[in-house]
Amino acid sequence: MTTEYKPGDLVEIVRHGNITLYRMRQGDVYYLREYPIKELEALPATHLNTFQNIEGKIGLIVYVIHNRLMQPTGYRVLIEGHEMFCKSRVGNKYFKLRGNQYDEGGRFSKV
Repeated sequence: MTTEYKPGDLVEIVRHGNITLYRMRQGDVYYLREYPIKELEALPATHLNTFQNIEGKIGLIVYVIHNRLMQPTGYRVLIEGHEMFCKSRVGNKYFKLRGNQYDEGGRFSKV
């Protein structure tokens, strides 16, 4: 079952089998990639600035990209102050809905 996320939804990054999401840095740009957990843990310490495991982190869906049939094809997600692109298939595997914009627990009040 696929979930269609909307801007303002809070999602938690979870593990899918023995594969997880990590954040890869190239210059000032961050990318989300899938990676086997055992290989991620075996990376040398010099790669820790480039590869960061984001399992268990909370992200905010900032923007949803749709195709002409209004099906989601990608998401812009804000995780720890960095906005990254994620395909909708990857999001459906690794995102777990934690709160949405219509839920009292999902947003802070302005008061």
